[in-house]
Amino acid sequence: MRMYRLIAVLVAVLGFPALGHSEDDVVIVKKAVERSTLAQPGTKPFHLKAMLAPTRDSDRGSNRTGDVEIWWASPTRWRREVRSPEFQQIAVTKDGHEWQKNDGDYFPEWLREIAAALIEPVPSLDQMLEQVKGADVKKLKGSTYFQWTMISTDGNVQAGMGGSIAVTDSTGLLFYGGGFGWDFSYRNYQSFHDRMVARTVSAGDPEVTAKVTTLEDLGNVPPGFFDAETKGGDAQPLRTVLVEEASSRKNLLPSEPVVWPPLQDGPLEGAATAQIAIDRAGKVQEIGPVIANNPGVVEVARAAIAAMRFKPYLENDLPVQVVSRITLAFKTVRPAGVENFESAQTYFERGRHLSFPAAASGVPYLLRAEFEVKTDVGTVEGGKYVDTWISDSQWRREASIGESRYIRARHGEKRYEWAEGPNAPLLRLVLKAMEPIPSLDTFVESDWRIRRDTIDGVKTIRLMAGYNSPDGKVDPKGRAYWFDETGKLVKSYFMGIETQRSQFEDFSGVRVSRQITILQKNEPKSWIHVTQVSPAGTIPADTFELPGHEWDRVFTDEVR
Repeated sequence: MRMYRLIAVLVAVLGFPALGHSEDDVVIVKKAVERSTLAQPGTKPFHLKAMLAPTRDSDRGSNRTGDVEIWWASPTRWRREVRSPEFQQIAVTKDGHEWQKNDGDYFPEWLREIAAALIEPVPSLDQMLEQVKGADVKKLKGSTYFQWTMISTDGNVQAGMGGSIAVTDSTGLLFYGGGFGWDFSYRNYQSFHDRMVARTVSAGDPEVTAKVTTLEDLGNVPPGFFDAETKGGDAQPLRTVLVEEASSRKNLLPSEPVVWPPLQDGPLEGAATAQIAIDRAGKVQEIGPVIANNPGVVEVARAAIAAMRFKPYLENDLPVQVVSRITLAFKTVRPAGVENFESAQTYFERGRHLSFPAAASGVPYLLRAEFEVKTDVGTVEGGKYVDTWISDSQWRREASIGESRYIRARHGEKRYEWAEGPNAPLLRLVLKAMEPIPSLDTFVESDWRIRRDTIDGVKTIRLMAGYNSPDGKVDPKGRAYWFDETGKLVKSYFMGIETQRSQFEDFSGVRVSRQITILQKNEPKSWIHVTQVSPAGTIPADTFELPGHEWDRVFTDEVR
């Protein structure tokens, strides 16, 4: 889920084009999963051993260490041993019979999931493929990503959590995937007969990495090695089931109301949700990352979830471990004495209408600009930008430099994108710098923190997403926008790039910036100078058409 979030941010900022969905998507994903799945008919019997340890040094104290060893003869005859400091299990399955010997009352979910992922990277393949059929699809850095949203609810409020799977285009193998009850990344593939097996699998939070140290043919095993009816096993084997929130909530016992903290930033109402693992006695043993409409409630929500108690969940009259989701509604206030700003949406929409003629005036216009940028070969060259706007459904934006150009356009319901030449990525950033305010359908209100700031003596309101240092400096991975007291945009920051807007002139009631300075690390790197903003004359309709370059506006935070 963490990787899904990072990619979503990159895509929103840069605007990677979306791909059309087809039935071939299901075939691609299904083939990728089956190529790497050991636990399936037709796999040559094997012996596998893997060592487990926290991925990051900072998580060494999590006690998430151990090993997994599997002897597999067929889908109906296998033996698995898992060992960790807190839990050990020997499990044998033979022809429908199951035998277990457990040292510990709770099979840690992180351990269960990664042990399963070593030989079956995607559980419940058919269910996952149904998600792929309706997923958003895109390509990024040599992989194809399929993304969907899973909704949970307490019956009153809803919360979404992302699910995804990615396939490396060059190999056709799984890169990572995550959904309800699984979340893995796969690396270091090596062949085993007709399978391609990930020798490194990572999962969980704190993250654990399993490294396969042995993968070999099964060979001879001692007599009775796969005996599932021998004496000495546990009377009640440990089982874990995935349960939807509506069902698990029926077993939730009454608890004290949550006292939510006052919040200085973000929305005061919303929901928080997390995946949880519950033991056979009804105690919450593990809590996944808490996702909330306001990050300020995350720790309180986590504490409230940890304190929950459930009646034991029964299957066939026997208690089982449960993996489920839990959703909490929150409602709170601002701290005393803290200024109550308007919503981020209000500042963005006001700034868009005051600063950009395409958003406000309704008057068809032609805007021309000249710019200087450092090209891919290190030289500083001049380029041109032209924005022709007739209406929301008829417009064209084009930036060019030398033999490179980048165009986005719309004619009616059809949108277009055309990129050519080595400097097309630079030209894409020119379009972003010209109209940087994000679209309201691509950001979450709670991502934005609002405060007053002063820029070159001008009083402003700053909206920022991401980390900032105690002295207020924005992290290079963050985004920020500054609006003056009238509401117009005077500065923006994204991907380590700062744009300063000045020399405002009126056009049909819109304050258009004639000078845009682009800086990196506080050093001016390029300049955009608007040379013309005038009413548009007669524009041929084919100006807005780019046959063969149709494009869907998905995975971008640009309005146009």
